[in-house]
Amino acid sequence: MALIRCSECTGQISDRAIICPHCGFPVRDGNISTSTPRKARKRRPNGSGTVVKLSGKRRNPFQVRVNTRIDADGYPAYDVIGCFPDRVSAGIALAEYNKAPYDPNDRKKLFSDVFTSWYQWKYKAALDAPGAKTSSQNCMVAAYRKCPSLHGMAMWDIRAQDMQDILDRTDLSHAMLEHVRNLFRQMYRYAVQFELVAKDYSQYTKITKEDDDAQGVPFTREELSLLWQHKDIPFVDTVLIYCYSGWRINELARMPLDGIDLEERTFTGGLKNRYSRNRTVPIHSAIYGMVSQRLDARFKSLIYHDGSRTISEQTYRQCFNAALQSCSIQTAHTPHDCRHTFNMLLDIAGVDRVARYKLMGHKGQDINENVYTHKDLGQLRAAVESIKTGHEC
Repeated sequence: MALIRCSECTGQISDRAIICPHCGFPVRDGNISTSTPRKARKRRPNGSGTVVKLSGKRRNPFQVRVNTRIDADGYPAYDVIGCFPDRVSAGIALAEYNKAPYDPNDRKKLFSDVFTSWYQWKYKAALDAPGAKTSSQNCMVAAYRKCPSLHGMAMWDIRAQDMQDILDRTDLSHAMLEHVRNLFRQMYRYAVQFELVAKDYSQYTKITKEDDDAQGVPFTREELSLLWQHKDIPFVDTVLIYCYSGWRINELARMPLDGIDLEERTFTGGLKNRYSRNRTVPIHSAIYGMVSQRLDARFKSLIYHDGSRTISEQTYRQCFNAALQSCSIQTAHTPHDCRHTFNMLLDIAGVDRVARYKLMGHKGQDINENVYTHKDLGQLRAAVESIKTGHEC
């Protein structure tokens, strides 16, 4: 309690008095004010949004709303930018929105929704469209299925660690992890372009697992000799074709038949990256007869058929293993070991590194090898023909 002076008689009275006890002047209704009037909050411009305090006990009670459209009745309708713990942070969020407006619904899109729209944008076809898919499409779909923990998350909320947790999985092969990281990078380039995320977090991820492709076991000289001795056994010819051409299993198995030119004696195709795609590998003279014999217009693949019917990749792998056993080869080999064998044979033959990179579809070690060193078809053919075959192994 404090003493104040009456404006009528200047007598001292209590600041809680209703009337002056000296002269009866009404203090509460007069000119005396005991508190500073509350300053009204400044009104925001029309259409710039608002901050609303929600009722009840909430962790984030201050909701930011912006008018983005007109409803069916002609009244303004609002979208919610988000909810915040205090009015200051809510005001900052609203100011950032007004500085660079965006569609609030874009920040709510799930990873699965962005994948569907990205797939449509990249391949010009719906995810569930009927018909055969390309190798790239199948790889991206397979990679997406390995990320179930992200499917239900908003793309805006995903961070590098969320993706890194998937890339650290020990149950996935290195090849699959490469597809998964490639999917992340392509989706984020799309999301940044269409402002679905603030930044590209995929650039901070990495594959920590050792590259298991480097663990291939090339065929030995003795094993190659056994293959040549039993080349008439079913599917042994395909093993030799792979060993003396260096293609990845599906690069050759899914190569369009018009990519195999018997007149020019070349294969043209490739998958995986720009160094592998559209590369030309001469057909070694030792396997030319096998290639021409297997090339059959009744089948779409040079490899995936047994002469009477088309077979699947899984069936081919079984035939591959059976062919090796028929040749008395006891070491466990995969079709990818044939690619290691081709590289080994080139190295033994003294083929220079640049030619090996061109034939294998690998990136060179520097700009000189990548850009400024060129190899024509004649030079590549000479490199392939330098490989010894048959009894020479």
